[in-house]
Amino acid sequence: MGIYERRTRHLGDVRLIYFSRLSDMRHTIRRSIAWRPLRPIALACLALPLLAACGGGGGPGSSTMNLGITDGPVDSASSVVVSFTGVELQPSGGGNALTFNFSSPETIDLLKEQNGNQASLLSGASVPAGNYDWIRLLVSAAADGTVANSYIEINGAQYPLIIPSSAQTGLKLVQGFTMAVGQQANFTIDFMLQQSITAPPGQTTSGGLQEYLLKPALRLVNDEQVGTLSGSVALQTLQSNAACLAGATSGTGPLPNAHVYIFSGTLTSLSSTLTPLVEPEIVESSSGYSYSQAFLPTGAYTLAVACTSTSGTGATTVTFLPANGTAATVTANQTATVNF
Repeated sequence: MGIYERRTRHLGDVRLIYFSRLSDMRHTIRRSIAWRPLRPIALACLALPLLAACGGGGGPGSSTMNLGITDGPVDSASSVVVSFTGVELQPSGGGNALTFNFSSPETIDLLKEQNGNQASLLSGASVPAGNYDWIRLLVSAAADGTVANSYIEINGAQYPLIIPSSAQTGLKLVQGFTMAVGQQANFTIDFMLQQSITAPPGQTTSGGLQEYLLKPALRLVNDEQVGTLSGSVALQTLQSNAACLAGATSGTGPLPNAHVYIFSGTLTSLSSTLTPLVEPEIVESSSGYSYSQAFLPTGAYTLAVACTSTSGTGATTVTFLPANGTAATVTANQTATVNF
């Protein structure tokens, strides 16, 4: 077994990875929110009955875009609700962004969109063919980043959800993609909440509520080029390290301190310098323990059971089982099984 300390990393404006666990936090205050005046974050354009688009470019010809949204789990939270007002696409080479404003906000509980499920943001949208540099998910936010009709729920209490810079940039995913002439493209944006939510100590609203920051680790996947990794985790494996089953209650549901870490590429060893691509939960059911992760791009991966423990000083360590991980390959539209 290898034991490593988890660290906080900042990888840019969009991907801010936090390794602190929400389950370490205790909250007793309940929600009492007076929303401040909000300003929409979208380019002005005429709204059609269901969906409006303006701006754009991207070259001659057109294509059709379907865009969904999915999520991985996050410890302790029962809901993470975000209200989206539209989508922007930026053609390569400059020019105006192509903006789709929703006639009414799309309010989505991200935690309901797991295990291969997804909510639709765009369906059959006409998009100029060409290359694009980024996607932006638009939200309506106050100047301090508090997002309208959005919150995180923990132990029955709802807390404001803050997206830093949301009043200027929304949720921007800088990842290029191509729309082919006359073709339909199906994409999914994956929110990796386990890596992206934090509750800064002492940072509260004017009403005294703890603020939760969401600076999502986002990834864009082509639905035609993704597969699934899933499998079982033996009780003997979990019992080999005390942290794995710590805090678990008998019955069904996710283990609070055990996940499967999925790393991109074939790795020969695991260390504290590595960041997992995703961290699916290990879920207990009547048939045992299992995990599943959909929407993985095709290619090679390294997996390991990761069990976390926190010391009295707040330092978090991770034990990998096996210490050097297990190799796997994802094939398009297939499910690969890796058991531990």
